[in-house]
Amino acid sequence: MPLFLGLGMLVLMALAILLTTLLSRKANNSEAVLDSGSEPYSEAQRDFYRLRRAELQRDLDAGVLDQSQFFELCRELDYQMVSEGGPKISQNLQNKASGRGTALIWLAIVMIPLIAGVLYWQLGYHRELGLKDLQQTMIERGEFDPALMAEMVERVDGVLAQRPDNPELLVMMAGIRRQQGDYAAAIPYYERLLDLYPKDPNVIAQLAQARYLANNRRLNKDIRDLLDRALGIDPNQGTALGVYGIDAFARGDYLAALDSWSRLSRQLPPQSAEASVIASGMAEAKSRAIAAGDLAGLNISVSVDASLGQAPAGVLFVVAKSADGNPMPVAALRQPLNKPDWPQNLWLTDLDVIRQGQGLADFSSLTLSAHISRAGTAMRQDGDWTSEAIAIDPNATPDGAIELKLDRRYRTGD
Repeated sequence: MPLFLGLGMLVLMALAILLTTLLSRKANNSEAVLDSGSEPYSEAQRDFYRLRRAELQRDLDAGVLDQSQFFELCRELDYQMVSEGGPKISQNLQNKASGRGTALIWLAIVMIPLIAGVLYWQLGYHRELGLKDLQQTMIERGEFDPALMAEMVERVDGVLAQRPDNPELLVMMAGIRRQQGDYAAAIPYYERLLDLYPKDPNVIAQLAQARYLANNRRLNKDIRDLLDRALGIDPNQGTALGVYGIDAFARGDYLAALDSWSRLSRQLPPQSAEASVIASGMAEAKSRAIAAGDLAGLNISVSVDASLGQAPAGVLFVVAKSADGNPMPVAALRQPLNKPDWPQNLWLTDLDVIRQGQGLADFSSLTLSAHISRAGTAMRQDGDWTSEAIAIDPNATPDGAIELKLDRRYRTGD
């Protein structure tokens, strides 16, 4: 249907051009009758005109004619010249030219849609229409159909064979191959995207990630160069940070993993599934770094008072403040709640310290509290679930985890 609509529009455009041209030609023909000087005449007519005009000029010079008589006779001569030869010849030529022009325009009316249709077919746009219909069918079914997916892959590759620089279809095919777990097959599509967008950090990082996964989750120089290139353009590029974090964790460099993942987590929607996954990875990396003696921290267990009912969706914050009156927290821990299990076991470490150049051990006393922010912000708002603030010695070795219980709803002024 879009094909026929497009052809119809082309025909209407051609007809509009024809109408405009014909109206313009009609006006030009009327002007041509009054202006014979632009038309060719027969040789005899031109000779007669020149001789007669010369005679009149001689009579004027000899005094046979006065100036007014000379002008009057010249006008009559001009009129005779036009009436006897000019208009007829001009009109004939105009008619011939008009006929040829009209024929060319009608030819254009036929050829424009025809050429457009051929190009439409040759460039594979008809396949894109079929592809959209197929996508709609898959959405309506609401479940994965291997046969439909195979047909989609075949159609997309068919379009890309004719138009290899279609970015939308390149992204689609790369995504399909990734979903199938065939990362090596996704690489050529990302490489073609990189040719189109050599300075796009997202494309660069996606290619690096595909090569990393296809290489059995091992980094090499080429992959590192791509990741560094992406981060050089955008220091907060999430895919690159994620790959570096995963690789560092796999190598046992938990501090490097935490550095990459903490930068990534700050960019994610707080209640997204990805934020929850990264938070879980960070919690595990903290636990292992502490066990290895590479990181110091406080083990905190946050529970919910059953009398409050089911905990709301949001983000759990654990905040440590000092007793020196400084309103800025010493440290803050942010944990997205995505179908959480209670109690939440967390580690508050030096990596969570906000005050630059200081660690938890630099304070003799800290006040700990927890709250669930439904808005996902560190500032408490009316209705947020909160715990009582408790004082601790960060340098003491506690007997087990420090326990905080969410047992009240916050009200402004509390």
